[in-house]
Amino acid sequence: MSHQNVIDFVERRREQGHEPPDLGQGSVLGVLPVPETGAVLMIVGYLVPAGGAADAPEQPVAALQRRAAAGEEELVLDRAARVARAGGEEIELTFREFELLDYLSSAPGRVYNRRQLMAAVWDRYDDEGGRTVDVHVLRLRRKLGGHAGRIVTVRNVGYKYQPARRR
Repeated sequence: MSHQNVIDFVERRREQGHEPPDLGQGSVLGVLPVPETGAVLMIVGYLVPAGGAADAPEQPVAALQRRAAAGEEELVLDRAARVARAGGEEIELTFREFELLDYLSSAPGRVYNRRQLMAAVWDRYDDEGGRTVDVHVLRLRRKLGGHAGRIVTVRNVGYKYQPARRR
């Protein structure tokens, strides 16, 4: 895709006096093919604090689950260190497994189809590779152990991240 076909809304906002978020902090919310052009529209979302950037505490660690009961293991994803932990123990994940878990957990309860996951995690925009997603989900579930049920299969659609229910 040539740069002349890219509309950079972040650059437009910078021209209006708004500072963009750090590179790599956004999540791909959707990828839509533009018919008869060979182009795709990629929608990227950023979390912005309501009171402005000055009010926001710096938190590189995203807790994927709060403790529901005393003694229950907490699943934590540390984006800055690119590490997942359960009960304080590090879970060894490959680059793609971490990216997949990070992407799914960025919008708990939202269902992503295989094509969306391929676009967001593998940077591929075709219909091929759905099986790749399935295999990575299987491996990720194995590594998550007791937290494997957090990644839920939605039949004939795709996958979603379901946080633990509070008691």
